[in-house]
Amino acid sequence: MSAKLWAIVKREYVERVRTKGFVIGTILGPLLMGGMMIIPMLAARSTSKPLSVAVLDATGSLREPVEEALRAARFDGKLRFQVQPVPGDGPEGGPAALATPGASEAALKKAVLEGKLDGYLELPADAVSAGTARYFGRNVSNRIDLRTMERAVSDVLVGQRLAGAGLDPAKVKDLTKELDLKTIRVSASGEREDRGAAMIFSIILLMILYVSILIWGQAVMTSVIEEKTSRVVEVMGSGVSPTTLLAGKLLGVGGAGLTQFLVWSLSLFGVSLAMAGPLAGSIPMPEVTPLMLVSFVLFFLLGYFFYAALYAAIGASVNNVQEAQSLAFPVMLPIILGMVFFPAALEAPDGTLAVTLSMIPGISPLIMFLRIVVLTPPLWQIGLSIALMVLGILGVLWVSARIYRVGILMYGKKPTFPELMKWVRHA
Repeated sequence: MSAKLWAIVKREYVERVRTKGFVIGTILGPLLMGGMMIIPMLAARSTSKPLSVAVLDATGSLREPVEEALRAARFDGKLRFQVQPVPGDGPEGGPAALATPGASEAALKKAVLEGKLDGYLELPADAVSAGTARYFGRNVSNRIDLRTMERAVSDVLVGQRLAGAGLDPAKVKDLTKELDLKTIRVSASGEREDRGAAMIFSIILLMILYVSILIWGQAVMTSVIEEKTSRVVEVMGSGVSPTTLLAGKLLGVGGAGLTQFLVWSLSLFGVSLAMAGPLAGSIPMPEVTPLMLVSFVLFFLLGYFFYAALYAAIGASVNNVQEAQSLAFPVMLPIILGMVFFPAALEAPDGTLAVTLSMIPGISPLIMFLRIVVLTPPLWQIGLSIALMVLGILGVLWVSARIYRVGILMYGKKPTFPELMKWVRHA
């Protein structure tokens, strides 16, 4: 590396790592990453307090068995409902003292609005035959509790139909017991139960990779625009070539991004060791392998150099950030497509679509990394993806260097796309 190139790299690197934003982001990144990994796992295991509910029965026969079913209903081993009497009931849960069902319903709605009840379940007269019921509550977005209630009430209604047909509900329930399927992830390091933690973990890492590539790529574009508008580049360009300026900027900013990513990766490895050590079993932590950590850093670098080179070309060809926005979308399109198609790749990481997308430069940093996290592909596919990405980076650098060489010293009207292609052909 020449002395001039090294001086530019050092300047770009030091200029960024000394900022408060970089220090805060580097420190808070692992904390946020750990929080995003651990909190959802804890949330998946923990539930809110049991719902306080009442049962309004229009059939005259379902209230007692439904209340018993709700009292016994559990999720993740915890009771989910506290059954309260309907306002106006006798002390022993006998007939309501209120004159009409409408009065009971009005009293229940009032209790819900006053916070005395979380909600109440209404069983219509044809609940058994029609298989319908209604739940009224302040919050109806707690799908886990509502699904638990639905199963409990459904079991009671099915039991009533079986009894009406002369069958023993308890015997039928025992014979038709639902399957409790546990999912075990098999890897070279062993086996571990996975209750969705791997999926959450892969999405979190994918989002971090996506945002980081764009942030550091745009940092290059912003830096180029600032130097161009302030005419600093004219002073710098008098001593070094535009190609050296571009290379120094890409390496310097990339070095700052790499420093931050290495800190994040080591922190991620530390969290995984903690989960596998003293906290093992308390939190369903997904497996973090060395290949995953290396890929996390490697695909960040590959994605960064691909998009940073394009962003540098955009910055050199415009006069301000506003003009750059119209040119930025085509550059971002491949990585946006990666985010659009990641659910399909997550569902079938070894499918034709996922394999194809993981070989396309610009998309592969996201999709190939996702495949490595979810279901590690053959090494030849990883190697081919990296090789194609490197070729893509070389092609992008060749185009960007030619645009940068011409555009960095040009001011005035924003060039059109045909003009940019002319720069590439004749630079």
